[in-house]
Amino acid sequence: MATLPPQSQKWPADRALLLVHGVGNARPGDYNALVAQITNILAKQDKPYAIYVFYYDQVNNWFEEKGNAPVAVASLVNAIRSKLDATSLANVVADFAGDVIWPILLLDARDAVRTALLRQLQQIILDGKKAGIRQPAQHLSIISHSLGCFHTFEALHAAAKSTSQGLAPATDGVQFDNVVFMASPVQVIRTVAGMIRALIPRASDLVTVSAPQLQMPGEDDGLGNVIPSAKQTISVTGNLDPVGGYFFRKQLDWGYMNLPTQQSFIDQQEWVDIHEADLANILQTALREHAPPAITPENPHDWSAYVARHAGDLQQWLDV
Repeated sequence: MATLPPQSQKWPADRALLLVHGVGNARPGDYNALVAQITNILAKQDKPYAIYVFYYDQVNNWFEEKGNAPVAVASLVNAIRSKLDATSLANVVADFAGDVIWPILLLDARDAVRTALLRQLQQIILDGKKAGIRQPAQHLSIISHSLGCFHTFEALHAAAKSTSQGLAPATDGVQFDNVVFMASPVQVIRTVAGMIRALIPRASDLVTVSAPQLQMPGEDDGLGNVIPSAKQTISVTGNLDPVGGYFFRKQLDWGYMNLPTQQSFIDQQEWVDIHEADLANILQTALREHAPPAITPENPHDWSAYVARHAGDLQQWLDV
């Protein structure tokens, strides 16, 4: 399954930021507005960031494959629905969350994304070295959104376990200053995959599914010290965002990602007087067959809105 080659650029200083988007057939340039938004937020920093966006064009095939796996996709959505109250909002939430996370059912796409993401991380580090910044002087951060959080989580675990990727925290000295998860579905995926495990291809390969508990990766340095892949792990979600583990302002234990080391931020998404019917309409509008979920500022899952609400926090987190 083809993927785009890693993005490469010249570092303006000693730091780089990778943005990992969620499901959707995004192409280079589609997130220029988000890059500009983040660049503007960080404009007062003493040193600018090289900002990369990880694109994975195989999602163009995912929507075709979705039609070829109706039983598995229906089982996934029904598993989510069974965890919610029997309301019309619950049905819409299940459809919406299912539309975001169903690509875990596709082994080839899953593996291709992980491989491509590891290659992008390797290229970022190589770009830093070309700029004369070697490890551990490189300051690296990741901001991921939606299904991109799952891809980031799995890729970092793969990097920490590998002796050949050049990305391990102890062996290779690669640590990320910040890994920011926005509206992470990792716990939702863990719960749902556990309910339909027989339908998840090679489920045992997924840390999200098979690990005794969810936690960020690390590597033993040979002296009994575990060196974490991320110096700081941050989780941001909203109390109206079902993908991030909330059902109309109620946190769902089975859906909210709560890693032991994370700093947690829950946005009170009540900037409008929204009711259950309103939320159902917003999410229903965001569902489009054979296309990625439409994300708009009115949608509580909108990435740009999360970034805007945490502009001050991002300035602080990325001020290294």
